[in-house]
Amino acid sequence: MFNLKVGGSKLSLDLKNDNQALSSEKCKDSGLALVLISLICYQVWKQQFFIVLAIAFLLVAMTYPPIFKPFARFWFALSTALGTVVSKIILTITFFLMVLPMGLVRRAMGKDAMRFKDWKNGKDSVFRTRTHRFTASDLDHPY
Repeated sequence: MFNLKVGGSKLSLDLKNDNQALSSEKCKDSGLALVLISLICYQVWKQQFFIVLAIAFLLVAMTYPPIFKPFARFWFALSTALGTVVSKIILTITFFLMVLPMGLVRRAMGKDAMRFKDWKNGKDSVFRTRTHRFTASDLDHPY
């Protein structure tokens, strides 16, 4: 088991726990990932050994995919862990680069779309009452 603490949440990469059954298709996909990794290694280091290794992985993936079950367990656990970490990083960057500056600009301009200043100041509701009667032409250009 591999544990990683990100922020306040704990992320674990559990290779023994088989939460999702590894089908023959997943094993084949993992074997094909090894083929791709071998071909990329060939492109980087130009060693003929990687071509032979890619051919061997391809033949095994096509004939007997369950042999890749241990690697498939690792591969899918790693992809889940990376997906969890990377999605948090991307969402954090998006928030700080797009949402926060827009909120600060709107606050500096005095915009109050949710009417926080009126909230609980009186007995009246802060919801806006709309008296617009919709017609068929409103559906032509809704925005």
